[in-house]
Amino acid sequence: MMQLFHLSQSKDSSLQKQLREQIALAIMKGSIPLDIPLPSSRKLAEQLNIGRNTVVLAYEHLLDDGYIVARERRGYFVNPDILGGQVSASLRPTEEEYKRPDWERRFKVQPTGQTNIVKVADWQSYEYPFIYGQFDEKIFPSVNWRECCRDAASDTALNDWASDNLDNDDPRLIEQIRTRLLPRRGVWASPEQILITVGSQQSLFMLVQLLLDQHSVLGLEEPGYVDVRNIASLHKCQIKSLAIDAEGLIVDDQLKGCDLIYTTPSHQCPTAVTMPIERRYELLNRANSEDFLIIEDDYESETNFNGKPSPALKSLDTSDRVIYIG
Repeated sequence: MMQLFHLSQSKDSSLQKQLREQIALAIMKGSIPLDIPLPSSRKLAEQLNIGRNTVVLAYEHLLDDGYIVARERRGYFVNPDILGGQVSASLRPTEEEYKRPDWERRFKVQPTGQTNIVKVADWQSYEYPFIYGQFDEKIFPSVNWRECCRDAASDTALNDWASDNLDNDDPRLIEQIRTRLLPRRGVWASPEQILITVGSQQSLFMLVQLLLDQHSVLGLEEPGYVDVRNIASLHKCQIKSLAIDAEGLIVDDQLKGCDLIYTTPSHQCPTAVTMPIERRYELLNRANSEDFLIIEDDYESETNFNGKPSPALKSLDTSDRVIYIG
């Protein structure tokens, strides 16, 4: 049985995780007999030259997941119930019986053909990786984060967030966003005006889906955020490139004809320039006079190298034309 497991210190996953996955795979393949106990933690640890605690933890996880069962004074055995629900391989049709569909012909869109920013796998080894969306483990408050995770998994917290809220977000999280985060950007909102998503890309996808169709024109900064262009192209709307300068999006007649404009005024992507407050007022006035909406992506607004942070475009909006993502 020992020959089934091959652990490597060089792999990204821990030895305990490798062992757990390999035992589970061997069980599902039927490589471990039902009537023979698994090796003791001490014996398996000696054979694989790993710590006994590593094996104990792997066994405990497999026990919790239902792969094995404990029998008093006999050890761990494969749980026969875990194999009972498997579909017989003989029920699968052979390749000769059915012709495979031509998936390339059936796809109406080809997202993989879009231009994307590719991050190298070992970006952390670069002194200046020039990427965004990743945290620096050297300065990330990991101790506080672990403490928050433990609190969120407590019995009291589980009762709160494990219930079916349907279309409601966590009211306490909404309250923190409304009273602590948004006011720092000069934005005041009621709870029903706040929607929590799994990131800016989901927010953008929802907004494009709701506000644009094949007859709509979306204005995008050029150069700008690649992903919003890709999202928009999937919905067949018309995309208009908008020029920028040293103060961000240029507010002039190039905005005419747009139904929706996506902009990053506080930290233009990718140039990092900041739109001055005078131009922000010009943009809002144009939105009113030419009847278009604005998506303000306020990412990295805290990264400011020119003195005091500029107020969010949304904080200056008095006609409800700005949709704020932050």
